[in-house]
Amino acid sequence: MSALHPRKSGWRLPRSLLTAWRPEPDGPRWAPWAWTAALNTLIAALLTLLVPRTGDFATNLSVSQAIGLTIHALFWTLGHGLRFDMFALPPAPRVAYVVSVVLAGSWLGYAGAAWWRLGDWDALVAHMTQASAWLTVMPVVWAIVTMALFALVNGIRGRQLAQERERSVRIAAEREAIAARLQLLNAQVEPHFLYNTLAGVAALIPPEATAARRLIDALTTYLRASSRNMSRPLVALADELDSVRGYLGVMQLRLGDRLRVRYAVPSEADTLRVPPAALQTLVENAIKHGIEPSPGGGEIAVSAFVAQSGWVLEVSDSGAGLDSAPAATAGGTGLANLAERLRLALGAATAVTLESRAGGGSVARIVLPGAAPAGTK
Repeated sequence: MSALHPRKSGWRLPRSLLTAWRPEPDGPRWAPWAWTAALNTLIAALLTLLVPRTGDFATNLSVSQAIGLTIHALFWTLGHGLRFDMFALPPAPRVAYVVSVVLAGSWLGYAGAAWWRLGDWDALVAHMTQASAWLTVMPVVWAIVTMALFALVNGIRGRQLAQERERSVRIAAEREAIAARLQLLNAQVEPHFLYNTLAGVAALIPPEATAARRLIDALTTYLRASSRNMSRPLVALADELDSVRGYLGVMQLRLGDRLRVRYAVPSEADTLRVPPAALQTLVENAIKHGIEPSPGGGEIAVSAFVAQSGWVLEVSDSGAGLDSAPAATAGGTGLANLAERLRLALGAATAVTLESRAGGGSVARIVLPGAAPAGTK
């Protein structure tokens, strides 16, 4: 049993010395006080033997016990009553704390022992100011050390609070990222898009089985690329483009000649990392607010290029333009959510912009500062 439960072994009392002044000592509750009393007795004996002028053993013992037990009581009160663990402090504040408590305990303990021996207030004052004049400086030193201690502890606490605030901000950002990702997962396959596509398949099957097969193949390609990307927090631009091509392939089959598509993405951009469906959000916005409202449809151009601050991913359309869409829906919540996702995933320097296009239509851009490859300007 003792091997399995070392706290019940015969070594419990001696081991309590090692933890006597910690908030939770190892051993009986009275053990720390017993060790302090034993240490005080040893100090009194050494003073009697080595410094005879300090008085007889009884006098030294009373003073030693008063000082030692008062110091112990101060440590116990601060440690347990205020739940203050001095061992959690860095070395410098810990030394200041110990010196402060020892000075206070020495002064109070010595004064208490002198009061008990003399039994008179005037005699105590005379003794403290004359026979032991050096004790009068203890309160001053104690005050100085205490103020230094408070300054150190306040500085440490300030740094701890700053770290806690940073941790809280980081946790909040992680929660926002998880919430944004869950929202994206729920909205990845837009019901309106999926239902319209399946309705289109159903309408094409009897008279145009070949076109229906092409539409199903395009939808399968899109869903496969989208589901693969959604399992990752960031994807390569090449994978994001696979999803965009699948989506635009379906839309071309649905809209026919009303939708034309052009790509201008250099191979150097394939390894750029973006949140899944980032580029596709711009494409969907162009389809919804640009191409579909336009009687004649239009062209969507997907491009990537290096600007002065980094890579820019651009989706432009020659459709209805921003002027024909209500201000509240032109960008919609989709672009706002995309901007937040980019901020959480890649930093606050990213940006999403939407503006009118020269000659009609609109241009949406994702700016990735600092993402330019080496050697570009």
